[in-house]
Amino acid sequence: MKIRIANVLIVLLVLASCSNQDRIVKLGEEGVVLFDSGDIMGAMLKFDSIIKIDGSVAEAHLRKADCLDLLGDYEGSIASYTRAIKYEPKYKIAYYNRALTFDKIGSTRKAILDYQSAIQSDLQNEDELNNKLIYVNLGILYGEESQLDSAIGAFTKAIEIDENYADAIANRGYAYQLKGNLIAAKLDFDKASQLRERAD
Repeated sequence: MKIRIANVLIVLLVLASCSNQDRIVKLGEEGVVLFDSGDIMGAMLKFDSIIKIDGSVAEAHLRKADCLDLLGDYEGSIASYTRAIKYEPKYKIAYYNRALTFDKIGSTRKAILDYQSAIQSDLQNEDELNNKLIYVNLGILYGEESQLDSAIGAFTKAIEIDENYADAIANRGYAYQLKGNLIAAKLDFDKASQLRERAD
């Protein structure tokens, strides 16, 4: 008898779990549609509903953080990105988005650490979010901190990923110029200009 009760309980738990999963997927889809249509508050309510069902869904925290960021609640946004990372420690887009928010509030060093963590979470550069973009953002922040060698290194990493990345080449040129290496700066400016002309 005990075995039968236990089996029934397991079946009920599995059914409840499936039911919750279906609700989470539906709420997530609805939230994305609302977000894309500009109803940020409506979208956030959907992502909050997912979190109430299962607080460990990292994507729900990520998407809530995106909503809070757009609403100007940067501290709340950072807290939600942090929760997303807690549940998915190698969540590249969460590190990247939190870095953007840190940069908005002037926390440059925290932004740099998050960009570095985003890169470390995907060293093979297999995620949809390309590391070359992260390296350029990282290089710009290093430049703002007057860490010109680190900036040049970051821009160079971006160029290693995409040798025709004009923005990375031009930014590296500015860093070289600030260091007083005018020959290297001119080479980068000329190449970036040629690449942009070809693209037009």
